[in-house]
Amino acid sequence: MFKAALAALTAALTLSLPGQALAQAARSFKVAHVFAIDHPVHQGLLKANEQLKQKSGGRLELTIFPAGTFANYQGALQAVRLGTLDMAPLDTAIEQYPESGALLAPYAFRDYDHWKKFKASAPYQELLANISEKVGVKQLAMYTFGFRHVTTGKVKATTPADFQKLKLRVVNFAPYPEVATVLGANGMPLPIGDLYLALANGVVDGQENPFTQIQTMKFNEVQKYLILTSHILATSGTVMSRRAWGSLSDQDKAIFEEVFRAQADWIDAEVVTNEARLLADLKAKGMEVVEVDKAPFQARVPLVLAKYPAFGKLYGQIQAIK
Repeated sequence: MFKAALAALTAALTLSLPGQALAQAARSFKVAHVFAIDHPVHQGLLKANEQLKQKSGGRLELTIFPAGTFANYQGALQAVRLGTLDMAPLDTAIEQYPESGALLAPYAFRDYDHWKKFKASAPYQELLANISEKVGVKQLAMYTFGFRHVTTGKVKATTPADFQKLKLRVVNFAPYPEVATVLGANGMPLPIGDLYLALANGVVDGQENPFTQIQTMKFNEVQKYLILTSHILATSGTVMSRRAWGSLSDQDKAIFEEVFRAQADWIDAEVVTNEARLLADLKAKGMEVVEVDKAPFQARVPLVLAKYPAFGKLYGQIQAIK
């Protein structure tokens, strides 16, 4: 009788405890990025971590590796695809899904309201699903960290003819190098970590980035002109490895999607709110702000679209949003 009772108790524990333990087990998800700790992306992740803990009763949290301390951008993304890192930013999926490169094509977006309306559209939802499938990740919500503008050291470039004289540092993966095409400059790929010294030593004449990056990387110390070309809206988003996503319950998947939608919207709002302050601060630090007529640069966009015909459908859908 004792043996029968012990067997029954063991069976009951086997059925009940693992499920309860799993439901209550705390889990930490590793997320890596290349931004400084005062960048909106990092600050947004800190807020996402607090929301995850709150909504999960403390079961879910993030372990964040900022400023390239885990890996560079490409290394972190590859680790997510392999499942050895849980989460990282994805700026563009053009290598696996060429159509998505339209998001970073020159002058795809008119302003921040245009971006906000795109995020409320069916093409945006389709884009998230297609990136997830083609890249082999779970694409969560996307955000912007601002329009990209040019800085230069000696030449106040305002036309394509002016830019022909300049060596412009470009990001070394597509479609970012097409900035040189649309502006008319000579593009030179360089890692972001080498850029400050390259500007200081005249290896390149200028670079292009959003205000946030210009500020956090202190490019104002080695560049005189801030030229408001607004040539690309810098967009990115958080991706999660299939391994990590597949390990979540439906309830926890819903929590992650809710939290990272909120994180993306917070980053968007923070970037817009901070732009006037950042611009004033860069001016106060000695940069001369230069307004330009964008029409001559926009007229060169067909050169990029001809080079990347896969952009056509999504670029057209974005332009059709009023």
